[in-house]
Amino acid sequence: MTAVMAVPGGWAHAQVTGLLHTASQAVAQAADVVAPQPAAAEAARQTRPNINPYERDIAMTVPLNFNRRVLGEMPVVLTRDDRFIVESAGFRALIDPLLTPEAQEELRLKLEGVDSFAPEEINETGIKLDYDPDQLAVLVLRIDPTKRSVESLFQGGRPEAPGSAPEDFSAYLNTNLAVSRRQSTGDISSPSVFFNGAMRYKSLVFEADVQGREDFFSGDYEIERRYARFVFDQPEDYRRWYLGDLNVETRGRQGFVEMGGVGVTRQRQRFDSYRNNVLAGGRQLVLQESSTVRVLRNGVFVREFQLDPGQYDVSNLPLDTGSNDIQLEIQNESGRRETIAYSAYLDSIELEPGDYEYGAYLGVTNAGSFGSPDYSDGDLAFSGFWRKAFVNRPAVGLGLQASDTVQNVAGQTQFILRNGARLQLDASASHADGGAGYAYAVSVDHFVDMGGTYDSWTVVADYTSEDYATLGNESGINPASWVFTGGYSHQFSENWTATMSASYRLGRGDADDSYALSAVSSYRFTPQWSLQVGAEWIDYGANFGTRGAGGAGVTLALVWQPRYDRRAEARYSSARNNGSLRFQQSTENRVGSFGYSVASTYDDGPGTVSGQLDYVANRFDASLMHTTFGRSFSNITDEQVTSLRVGTSISTAGGKVAVGRNIYDSFAILYPHETLRDKPVIVGESFERGNYTSRSGALGPAVANSLSSYVDQSVRYDVLNVPPGYDIGEGVRRVRPTYKSGYAIQVGSDAFVSALGRLVGNAGKPAALISGRVRPVDDPAAEPELFFTNSVGRFAIQKLVPGKTYRVELFTSPGAGFEFTVPADNEGLLDLKTVAVPVDITDQ
Repeated sequence: MTAVMAVPGGWAHAQVTGLLHTASQAVAQAADVVAPQPAAAEAARQTRPNINPYERDIAMTVPLNFNRRVLGEMPVVLTRDDRFIVESAGFRALIDPLLTPEAQEELRLKLEGVDSFAPEEINETGIKLDYDPDQLAVLVLRIDPTKRSVESLFQGGRPEAPGSAPEDFSAYLNTNLAVSRRQSTGDISSPSVFFNGAMRYKSLVFEADVQGREDFFSGDYEIERRYARFVFDQPEDYRRWYLGDLNVETRGRQGFVEMGGVGVTRQRQRFDSYRNNVLAGGRQLVLQESSTVRVLRNGVFVREFQLDPGQYDVSNLPLDTGSNDIQLEIQNESGRRETIAYSAYLDSIELEPGDYEYGAYLGVTNAGSFGSPDYSDGDLAFSGFWRKAFVNRPAVGLGLQASDTVQNVAGQTQFILRNGARLQLDASASHADGGAGYAYAVSVDHFVDMGGTYDSWTVVADYTSEDYATLGNESGINPASWVFTGGYSHQFSENWTATMSASYRLGRGDADDSYALSAVSSYRFTPQWSLQVGAEWIDYGANFGTRGAGGAGVTLALVWQPRYDRRAEARYSSARNNGSLRFQQSTENRVGSFGYSVASTYDDGPGTVSGQLDYVANRFDASLMHTTFGRSFSNITDEQVTSLRVGTSISTAGGKVAVGRNIYDSFAILYPHETLRDKPVIVGESFERGNYTSRSGALGPAVANSLSSYVDQSVRYDVLNVPPGYDIGEGVRRVRPTYKSGYAIQVGSDAFVSALGRLVGNAGKPAALISGRVRPVDDPAAEPELFFTNSVGRFAIQKLVPGKTYRVELFTSPGAGFEFTVPADNEGLLDLKTVAVPVDITDQ
């Protein structure tokens, strides 16, 4: 049996919750049951199991179970003679989805005009019920197979009821300030200021990002617009519309280009918010601000870079050799952390069978590289794609990019082979001022699951002609012609894996050929410690400007990860003659959380040593970083830079305004009801050991800053130092934000009083398992609250308003009840002590 009830926060939870849990064995439903004659009842009692040990009828709500799954809950009455009576409406609502339309009509006619029924009364409809006193549930023992509706054997669970919708209007603005000092000159840079935020009305969102900073070359202070656009979502159709600075998505061989205009995408997967750092065309990283970039391959750290704003060709880095997935972890100067993942080879059509996706963008291309987008000299262009995964046919993808100077068409397909392998084909043709070009690739991958271990291999052949062009590469600059790659991975056990990979790149023109062969084995010898040992043979020619990055050598790595937020690692490659040491303690999204990291890198001569301290406060977060550089470790202190960043936000929703930490998608503002006066509201995923993520105070309400759009999630709250018995509500709000939306959640209400007492009948006997309802006397039409007592007559009543009088009506025969008044100055708890009613209590 279950009952939905609010639990008071900041009070003796165990006392009230335990009382209500015990008393829930008598959840009341007003029902009139006609008892059988005494003789018949005694005869029936001898043949029926004892499902009701009390000498009276008990009304309650219980689950209806079928085939080991719960269909839902419905009201029943356990009679004093051990029968159970089922409410018709509640039963039909749960059982009808399992019946054919004809069986539903038969049951409807059988129960027409009948409010409740005994289980044997519907046996002729092919449905047999029983009551299990151990499970406290009604069981559907059998449904005639001819009357069952068709049911999928692989049907997923029922979709979760969506959380509450956000406010119609909301807005937020993030502010981050960063300043640096160069020790060699003593110069302190002009502060870089980053503003980004969004304003939402119903389904329309305006979002923008603006920054002010010194120009790297001229030294002038400039204000730049990174993007500004309107976004309109149609989540029921998985569709999103854009107007303004476009975040152009590409597939396959298409090239990335910034555009200003209109766009539309359709994706069943959750919508991604705008990424400042765009992985253009799956090959090129565009950084709009100074960033730390960590490269991981197959989940293993490879290398870390300190990069200035600019464009970086990821495909040419000697990091994507073999059959690998690349993950880039980017921490911007403004404090934002982002993760970009991509396949080093082909862009697979990863869609559910039968699903499809598309994107279409029309606008003017950005003529500049950095700063505010400049469309004055750009070309009118179109970029679009369409991909579909068919149920019984190969998946296909089509793409088109066109402007006055370049036109590009692309196609993709993939075949699932008989042995579980996958064959992928990718082809593209272009026409530009430099002439016609083409590119194609073929890939075969195979994964064999051997139960606890696996084998995985991939082979790719990729060709690009000399004049192949895209919107992002109109000049057709392609330094490599053929690229051959292959890789093999084997898992020996849960703790031991090995990977081999090879790549060969044929250079074109002045570009040298390059190749890389590697074999790495990783073994976790304790839950915290793991060792990686490998060998590699590499030659990158002069393509990358690397020093000593060639030849044969070994790679070693030792990793210590004692818990999820703490990691230390030491790595060295003799072929590249580079290495790194790093220890990191990550922050948590809670007030008072500290994080720190220390790192050192060596790259065939030049080296760095850096340290960073992160702090999370209630209304802001901050980072302090100090880095030293040198041409060698003997002069590592030649250049030193110290940087400080502080970030905060201001947000509004539902007429409330709050200050908090940065918001990157959706948020909730939680404010106390006036009856709580100055009692702080706290928000958090867990309040263990006094932890919380935000707290209300002098700067306004608390802010839950990390909600994700289009995901059902819970906002948990409590109140500090709340008066005893004050009912703050359920302590949790289930929400489903839309894109960059906001909530205003009131904690507490004017109905905050909880009353406790003990109910006794005639002769002072405890009125055990008595049920009833509670209504305010001055509003008899109000929705009643349930009333029930536990096995010793104790009861609790919640959601009471100070100054009001309430009437408790008991479901007894004859009827009885009592009234009580909540004092106007009551602060939360009302002790009714012992309440006597003129009811004869039957001994058990």
